[in-house]
Amino acid sequence: MEKIQCQNIKCQGCVKKINEALLQKYPSLRVDIESQSIEVEANNDGITEIKHKLAELGFLNESGILNKLKGFFTK
Repeated sequence: MEKIQCQNIKCQGCVKKINEALLQKYPSLRVDIESQSIEVEANNDGITEIKHKLAELGFLNESGILNKLKGFFTK
């Protein structure tokens, strides 16, 4: 199981949003509100896909210079 630290997972609505987006493809997915993280069993490509989807949904802050620049121009 891979643990991915997230942000902004605050309620069951957040859990539902994540589950609707990822649970069908990744049935081992478990969301933990208290630690604001998810645990999932997936290969490296799957983990990359999951992180990208979490970032799209607003639950993961992707790092890197391009995302910092994007944030600069969208504020």
